[in-house]
Amino acid sequence: MAIDPKDLSIHDDVLVETEVDGIPIGLPSFVTNVLDKELWLALRLPDPRLLRIKEGQRIHLTFDRGGALIVESEFVRRLGGSSRQGTEKSRVFAVRRPQGVDQVQRRPHVRVDLERDVRIKSFGALAADMVGAGRTVNIGAGGVQFTTEMPLMFGDQLRVALVLTARDITARDIVVAGGPVVRIDEIPAPVPTGSAASTDKPRMLTRVAVRFDKISEQDQERITCHILAAHRSRVADAARAATPPAGAATPPASAATSPAGAATPPAGTTEAAQPTANDVPPAEPEADSAAPQLPDGDTDAVDQPA
Repeated sequence: MAIDPKDLSIHDDVLVETEVDGIPIGLPSFVTNVLDKELWLALRLPDPRLLRIKEGQRIHLTFDRGGALIVESEFVRRLGGSSRQGTEKSRVFAVRRPQGVDQVQRRPHVRVDLERDVRIKSFGALAADMVGAGRTVNIGAGGVQFTTEMPLMFGDQLRVALVLTARDITARDIVVAGGPVVRIDEIPAPVPTGSAASTDKPRMLTRVAVRFDKISEQDQERITCHILAAHRSRVADAARAATPPAGAATPPASAATSPAGAATPPAGTTEAAQPTANDVPPAEPEADSAAPQLPDGDTDAVDQPA
């Protein structure tokens, strides 16, 4: 997928990622100008680390295009000359405009829809050092999407603690990872089952996607094993629900159909009188052909830890 020049607009959110002194950093920014060979960006908030990025340094730009779209670029120069011209000038800089598809990357890890508890700590501007909670929408070894009531912004750095299992939680069932917010939007909060419809403005939740850039290989493996086990359990449950139970009775043949091998009355013979209700023996009860109910606990198989 190429980035069409017409797709880049003023005020588009973009996350600029690079390294300073060997330490990964992320700078939440937005587009201020689109030129033939350059993009002019501005930091959401002043950040002194911008002054330590060198001209020609390799950077990554993350755009929100229905999912995180990551593109390689390079830092061109700071705009405004020097910090003596004011804080606003020191926030603006130019990067090389992405050209073509050869450097576009997409999500490399599989995600599975799973609802799990998540604890969140934000290092962003709106909720610096604030701790909150949320509920995951999907989970993968490379990132997570969740809903929360915390005030967050695109590009905020988060630390999240994922609870992989829904019950019998141990320390092994908790994975801690960090990364930037690469997508964010608002959605209405679900209405609890059985609640009456309200005419008031619905309560809103923030749906956030985080890409992990601080996570150990061991924790990535644990997440991968867990989501694959959950997926297998779902497939197995669906197969059991669709398969009729062994020994279920076959529906009786239609009364209008003559049984195989039945004798044909000879020609010219008068048909026997139809039996009356008193002559018909009582029918034996048919075997119950309904699918058996799963025993309690089987529907929670997906919630078992990997």
